[in-house]
Amino acid sequence: MAVAHSARSADAGRVLFVAREPDETLRTFLPIVDCLEERHGLESRVLFHHPPGEWARSELERRGICLREVELPARILPARLLQAGIGGSKSVRTLDEIARFLRARALARRALDREQPRAVVVIQDTLLLERFLVRQANRQGIPTLVVQWAFNYTQAMYDHLRGIQHARPTAVQTSASRSRLLAPVTSAAYHALLRTLGLSFQHANSYGGGEARLFAVWGEAFKAQYTAQGVRHKRIAVTGHPTHDAAYARAASIDDRQRARIRARYALPTDGPLVLYATQPVLWRRVIGPAELEANVRAIAASVAAVGAQLVLKLHPRERPEDYAFTKRLDPPIPVLTRAEMPDLVAACDLFVSSSSSTVLLAMMLDRPIVTVNFNQIPHFDYFEPLGGALHTRTPAEFARALPLALADEPTRARLARERRAVLDRYTRFDGQATDRLAGLIVGAIADSQHRPRLC
Repeated sequence: MAVAHSARSADAGRVLFVAREPDETLRTFLPIVDCLEERHGLESRVLFHHPPGEWARSELERRGICLREVELPARILPARLLQAGIGGSKSVRTLDEIARFLRARALARRALDREQPRAVVVIQDTLLLERFLVRQANRQGIPTLVVQWAFNYTQAMYDHLRGIQHARPTAVQTSASRSRLLAPVTSAAYHALLRTLGLSFQHANSYGGGEARLFAVWGEAFKAQYTAQGVRHKRIAVTGHPTHDAAYARAASIDDRQRARIRARYALPTDGPLVLYATQPVLWRRVIGPAELEANVRAIAASVAAVGAQLVLKLHPRERPEDYAFTKRLDPPIPVLTRAEMPDLVAACDLFVSSSSSTVLLAMMLDRPIVTVNFNQIPHFDYFEPLGGALHTRTPAEFARALPLALADEPTRARLARERRAVLDRYTRFDGQATDRLAGLIVGAIADSQHRPRLC
């Protein structure tokens, strides 16, 4: 367990933030952490159950914030037992799953006993450790909050993508496999055992569908989406998102001089149109292969060059720069960025290109013309087409025709601007106050909790 010692008083009230995919989710948490301290005098702690990245460690160290790491192993029983199947391989795997549940519960209880937080904030309350942290916090009368940290599709889409990524069976096959996995233990007996051990959960099929009392979402459209997915028994608050506050500030202050400074900071061309392509983790998700990825980038680069613009790639955090080594051999070579302050980078471009991600909404906030691409018929890459605010293309030829329209055709640009504003009205609260609302939600929940009895 690693600890970065805090300079704050140990007697101060504190909020426990639980991080997954540390560098990215921490970007969601840090503005809230800063606001809680500066405006409300509340200390924060951050608990990682994945190894924190260098950026995460440095940002927490700079603030003097205590971080802790816990390990939730992928298995509890020895590998040889799981492989050899002593006593029946399926039963052994079932026992290992129960052992992991028990380990997660013990880790959660120890974390709460150690930190004594006044509130617990998570990104997803259906993950294994988080579900036990949230349940135990609820029993102790500690407020629990889920913060929507990224643009979310319906959970069915994520399940579909995981099925592709991990070659998982269909839902019907999964149900049948579970029955075989539990043999000779029946499914009913298994779930009865979970209930007896206090390990049973009835969750909605959603990122925020667990037992947390509060759920902070970006906009009204997401509130409706989560409600339709079965999220019940909690307050869903429409707050906006902390990183959108940075986009709001940037949108209000950007001018040509600042755009030039941003380009210089990232060693990008300082003159001429700049097209920013925010890539997606298609290799990690295994929805296409390296050959298709290279063909897509080459097609986009050729069309961008044809209109006299410069292309730059910003990689998704899950992507590897070596998978884009071919960009150095293109004429002209394409700059590839792995780290950047996205509001600044998007603000400095003349046209934004992506497939489907939170960055598309970010480009709308910064009032950039957008072209979305889906050259490989990937279902979730069509997500933004019906929402409006972007020119959606399914082939390189369509992309080539869309570029000049988005860059220079005034009727098209005016229509897209109107559509972007309509999307933002539904999917965000874009007013620069999201961080204050989230901090206020936490502080208010803490105040309310002082009047509720605690359970054992």
